Amino acid sequence: MNLLVLTFGDENTPSTRFRIVQYREMLEMAGIHCTLVPAREFRDFASLGGYDTVLLQKTLLNSGTVRRLRNGARRLIYDADDLIWLAPGKVHSFVSRFRNGRRLKAIARCADLCLAANRVIADDLQQAGGSIALVPMALDGRVWRLRPDGREAPLTIGWSGAPKNLVFLRAILPQLREVQTRFPDVRWVIHSGENPDFPGFRFEHVPFVPGNEPATVAGFDIGLLPLPDDPFVCGKSPIKGLQYSACGLAVVADPVGATRELLSDGFNSLWVGGEQTWVTALSGLIGDAPLRRQLGTNARAIFEQQHDLPVVFARLRAALSGETNHERGEAWRQQ
Repeated sequence: MNLLVLTFGDENTPSTRFRIVQYREMLEMAGIHCTLVPAREFRDFASLGGYDTVLLQKTLLNSGTVRRLRNGARRLIYDADDLIWLAPGKVHSFVSRFRNGRRLKAIARCADLCLAANRVIADDLQQAGGSIALVPMALDGRVWRLRPDGREAPLTIGWSGAPKNLVFLRAILPQLREVQTRFPDVRWVIHSGENPDFPGFRFEHVPFVPGNEPATVAGFDIGLLPLPDDPFVCGKSPIKGLQYSACGLAVVADPVGATRELLSDGFNSLWVGGEQTWVTALSGLIGDAPLRRQLGTNARAIFEQQHDLPVVFARLRAALSGETNHERGEAWRQQ
C-alpha cells in the first residue's frame, strides 16, 4: 500500500511526529509505504492517483485545494489531534470564524474518513459532516518506562512542557509556593526549553534536549498538569499527561475537556477543582506514598491498555487500510 501524508509540519513538528513519524517503522513492516510532504507545499496533484490513500494532517486548506485532493485521491483521510480550526492564540474575527468553519466542513464532508485523537475533536468533525474513527495519542512504552523503584532521592514534583505553556504553570505559582513552604524537603523540577523566571519559588531547571524527556519525567514522583479551561485546550489530548502516565506517576491535573478521557479522579490521578485545590491535592499526595503508588500503577495500566504504540497502531493501520467500521453520526462513540 502506498500512502501519501500531507503533513502539518516537518518531521520534528509535534503533531507530525506523534501522529505519523513514530509509526513509520511499523507502517513499513505492515507493507504501508509512506511519502511525507508538507501540506502547504504540495502541488503535484497529478500524482495523487499513484497512492492508495492520501492522508491530510490537520491543515485547513481552501475549498478549491480540497476539491482537487478529493478528485485525485483514491481514498482521502483527514487527521486531527487538536481543534486547529479555533486558531489557537489568535483573536477571531467573524471573517476568520466563517472561513475556518467553511474549510472544516469542506474537508470533513469530502474525506472518506476523519481520524480524531479524542472525543472532543470527534464531536466537531462529526458536526461538520465527517465520518469518524478514534485514533488516540500514543507513546512507545519501551521508551517511556516506569520510574525506577526504590531510588534514593528526595520526593520530586515535576512539570514538563513547551516554553509557550509555562504560562499554565505560572498561573498556579501562589499555590505551589505554599506547598513548598509546607514541605521544604520536596524537590521541584521544571523540564522545558526555557528557564522560567519564577521569583520566590525554588526549582531545578532541566533544559529540553531531544531524547532526554523519558529519563527526566521518569525521575518525577508527581506530575503537574495545570490547564486553562478554554475551548482550544479542551480539545487537546494532553501529551504530557500521557507521558506522566506512561512513567507510572501520580498526576495532579485540571480536568478540562479531553483530559477526562485519559485521567480519572481518584483512580489514576487527582483532579483539582471545587474544594480540591492544588495545595490540598499535593499536600495529600506528598504525605501518602501508598496512594502515589496506586495512582501510578493504575496510570501505567491505562497507558498499556489504550495508548501504547502497538495498541494504537492497530487502529491506525485499520483506518488506513479501510478496515475500520465507521458510520456517520454516533457510531464512533461505541469504540
